[in-house]
Formats: sequence, C-alpha cells, structure tokens
Amino acid sequence: MNLMSMLGSNKYVMQAIGAMMRGESPEGFMKNLANSNPQLQGLDLDNLEETARSLCEKNNVNMNELAEQIKGFANSK
Repeated sequence: MNLMSMLGSNKYVMQAIGAMMRGESPEGFMKNLANSNPQLQGLDLDNLEETARSLCEKNNVNMNELAEQIKGFANSK
C-alpha cells in the first residue's frame, strides 16, 4: 500500500505541510482535521506515533516505508 492510497489524496499532506510551516503542532493539526473528517474521530490524537503505529499494523503497512514515502512526497513539493 502506498502513501496516496492510504491517505486518499495529497490534499491532507499539503494541509499538513502548511500547518507545519505555520508552526501548528501535529496534534493540533490532526484535531482540527478530525473536526471535518469523521473517520478520524475515536483515534488517540494526543499520541500520534502510537496511533500511527497501530493503524499501520492494522493495515499491514510498514511504518518506516510509509515515513520515507511521506518525506519523499513532502520534499517534492
């Protein structure tokens, strides 16, 4: 599974990059995103690393490979 299929589209990645540039915390960004995305509700957005690890395991995704895909995508923008 690649990054785009896991995220659905690159709009979230671009929003995350914008939030990072504004100095918004990852947790704050995800909590704001959860307000308009019901699929994120119920996730522990205070512990993003553990939540990401759990979601990767559940979806049989290698977290290290996913992180590299994200870095590559972010560097290409």
